[in-house]
Amino acid sequence: MSICSPNEQEVRCRIARIRDLPSLSGSLQRLVEIIHDEVASPDELESLIRYDQSLSARILRVANSTYYGMRGNVPTLTKAMILIGFEQVKSLCLCALLMDMCSTQDSIEPEERERLWKHSFATARVASEMARTRPWVSPEKAYILALFHDLGRVAMAFSLQDHYRAIWGLSRNGKIPLWYAELQYGLTHTVVGKWLATRWNLPEVFQMVMEFHHFPEKSPAFKAEVKLVALANILVNSRENPELLDDEITSVYRKDLFIPETEWEACRKRLQDIWAEVDQLWTLLR
Repeated sequence: MSICSPNEQEVRCRIARIRDLPSLSGSLQRLVEIIHDEVASPDELESLIRYDQSLSARILRVANSTYYGMRGNVPTLTKAMILIGFEQVKSLCLCALLMDMCSTQDSIEPEERERLWKHSFATARVASEMARTRPWVSPEKAYILALFHDLGRVAMAFSLQDHYRAIWGLSRNGKIPLWYAELQYGLTHTVVGKWLATRWNLPEVFQMVMEFHHFPEKSPAFKAEVKLVALANILVNSRENPELLDDEITSVYRKDLFIPETEWEACRKRLQDIWAEVDQLWTLLR
């Protein structure tokens, strides 16, 4: 039996009834606070990591991997943080804790879970690179915002499985982007993302990015940040939807953020290397 597309009232009721969406854990909440605290010290981050044995083990595994060329020569968490760097450790911890938050949900197939997280990791990496030439946002902030942008889709995958699969069917059969299939179906990950951001009491900029990254022009605030994540998302999705790279609205967003053709082309050429980095990060953190 096919799943009928819900109307707007049904969508609101369904989201309001969701009870098994994850809560923001204490460790994740504290990490978000550290990330937003401009004077937070490495000692505060190290204390957080030491409190979580799984997190400590993963940071050590990353430090001792071929990714950093050390091959087992980093015996302590302190040395690992020095090698990796304060900002990079924050990003790694955020990726790991977000993955843990949904790890107990068995309603997503392993391949689908991997695809969802790799997309978020890649979008975060691209957004971070684009932010290096934008004086109004740091690479670290851009990374975090992009990492959160699709959490609504992750939540749909394990809390609204039937509808999630129906949307995938629309996308695949109609050969249209997944977000456009959601619009046709009447249930979008951006609506669920907004609900999550509100439930977790995330800063307003997170709420805007999670709700409007497909339509930044509709965002009532933080339009520049939302457009940056939107462009990173377009680049990462270009393997499946290359036509969006040269779309008129994409050009408008680039113009608004003063991204010249040379910079855009450089980002496109970096995608293959970024995907290789994401594959390695997934292997180290899972």
